[in-house]
Amino acid sequence: MANKKFTEEEMNHLRASPHVLHVTPSIVHFSAKFKELFWSSILEGKPLRKIVIDLGIDPDILGENRLSGLKAMIRSEVRAGKGFRDLKTYGSYLNYYTNPEAKVKYLEQLLAYKDQEIEFLKKIISLGREEEES
Repeated sequence: MANKKFTEEEMNHLRASPHVLHVTPSIVHFSAKFKELFWSSILEGKPLRKIVIDLGIDPDILGENRLSGLKAMIRSEVRAGKGFRDLKTYGSYLNYYTNPEAKVKYLEQLLAYKDQEIEFLKKIISLGREEEES
């Protein structure tokens, strides 16, 4: 997440774009079509700033951090091989968990991971106590 918060004026400018589905002071949600066009332009070798300008977005509003993050996020969606997602299509990626067996397996994995995290935190705390006693 970028540190720069959008002003009300900047959010209104972003909302005017057909490629922006939702804007908060911290986050911009782009459409899947925007991501598809963005990725095609990257493959053509266009610079990031030029790409967003061509798509009707002011790159100065987004800032360099968001532009880089957008590129990385879109690249990860390409690598996942499931197509581009947006607020409208995000739920379709959760269909995997509608199967009760798959959901149980996912929750078991999540629980095991949480147990590992707790054990790790306990070790860190105990090491901190040993240092204080020394």
